[in-house]
Amino acid sequence: MSSTKKNKNLLDLYLSEVFKNFVALKDDDVKKSQEVFKSVFEQVRVAMGKQCKYFECYSSQVMYGGSVYDGIKVSRLDEFDMDIVIRLPINYDEGENGITIENELPGFVKLKITKAFDNLVKQSNWENRHVVTHTWRDNESYLRQDKFRSWIQGLVQKAMNEFNGQVTVNGVTYSLKYTASGPAYTLNVASLPNTEDEPFKLDVDLVPVIKFTHPRWPKGYRQPNAVTAKDWLVVPKPNKDITDGQLQNRCWRLSFQDFEKELMKGCQNLKTTIRLVKKMRDVLDLKAIASYYIKTLFLWTISKNDKKYWETKISVLWKTMVEEMLNAVMEKNIPYFWNEQNNLIEGLKDSLQREYVSKLKNVLDSIESNDMDKILRALLTNNELGKFKKFDLYKNHLSTTLNKKGFNKSPLDNNIVGHLNNKIVELMNKFDELTEKVNKLKLDDNLNIEYMKIVHKDEEILEEVEEIDLYDYNNPKILKLRNGRKGYGTVNDDPFMLDIEDFVVIDIVER
Repeated sequence: MSSTKKNKNLLDLYLSEVFKNFVALKDDDVKKSQEVFKSVFEQVRVAMGKQCKYFECYSSQVMYGGSVYDGIKVSRLDEFDMDIVIRLPINYDEGENGITIENELPGFVKLKITKAFDNLVKQSNWENRHVVTHTWRDNESYLRQDKFRSWIQGLVQKAMNEFNGQVTVNGVTYSLKYTASGPAYTLNVASLPNTEDEPFKLDVDLVPVIKFTHPRWPKGYRQPNAVTAKDWLVVPKPNKDITDGQLQNRCWRLSFQDFEKELMKGCQNLKTTIRLVKKMRDVLDLKAIASYYIKTLFLWTISKNDKKYWETKISVLWKTMVEEMLNAVMEKNIPYFWNEQNNLIEGLKDSLQREYVSKLKNVLDSIESNDMDKILRALLTNNELGKFKKFDLYKNHLSTTLNKKGFNKSPLDNNIVGHLNNKIVELMNKFDELTEKVNKLKLDDNLNIEYMKIVHKDEEILEEVEEIDLYDYNNPKILKLRNGRKGYGTVNDDPFMLDIEDFVVIDIVER
């Protein structure tokens, strides 16, 4: 077997282990989260219906959304996106007797409703049901997303009063709060303090939407080639690029999530690869690259290949998609899949662009050089990395690497390696904590003292390493245990750098 093929196989083994232990959702977590979610959501929805006859009558359909709906959630099932479809009591045809859809900036449309809404006043149930729609339009008959959101927000607030900050599921009581963010109203469910069970936390985003059905379709957008998907949505999410207040209130964001999900069907290794890329995004702290942007990169790749392409090995797919992300960041361009005129990362700051390019290049360099330790650092947090290094896969690979390089005169004891790895993780976590404090606090005596403690800990580990006989005196090589690590922060707006050494068994180098 060629060296290149062996390296790919090893990377596949590492990626498989990372996915299984640190990316894939755990069955027990999924079961409990789903039970709590369904119960809490239904209780809140019923309470909202008690507050408004219109909501009770026209909100019977709900749709899953987000990463959970797509099957690409990473690590923990600690959040759900739930679209509450609010039906309008009119026909949805084009024209003054229905709804006119007008394009605005790519990704957003305006909805104009004239006679159809005017005629609601003549209905017998206007006062006790339809009157709430009276405030949803402006003086030119455009449906206002801000008024629509305010109506829903008011219902959520009133409904929450019924729960007094708590909700019970299967005999277990949880705290229940809510926050507003964009078009969503997030229900925060958490275990009560001093609970005997393992701490539990779940966020449920309630997103009010209006649903349209294909073949009704916004002009200028990619036509779907769908078999089962039919519905698309408009979401009351403000377009922050619009400075005109009136226009911003008229613009609704488009969502084609059903069609996107259908595109991803039958692609064997697609979802695993997406989740590994998202995990890397989280560990490298590429916060400006939203999950939907990553999904969009994959949608473009899906459109350019047949389903068989996704039977390729995970290692190849992962590297390819990291390259795609790097190219997108370098060009500062991820075109919206349904309308290429909408560049999703056009506003990426230059400083972040440079930082992200550097980090992604380092990942690709690590893949090219088959540097498994650096690859792991791009996929795992410090705590996760410490756990991974205790796995047999890592220990066996380390032992094989050392033996191949002639380091067999004085074999390493696994207990020693494990002990050092624990020390390494402890030091790295302490260092991260200190870096975070530097970003928040002024440089004072207390911070200096804490910094010196970390430096002293660093020296203790160095001494412990040096006490271990890692030399092969019959070979002009020594085992090098060093990997430079820097942390940056600001103190009173001035740059401040911490530089310590953490130690990882990496390589055999010339003495």
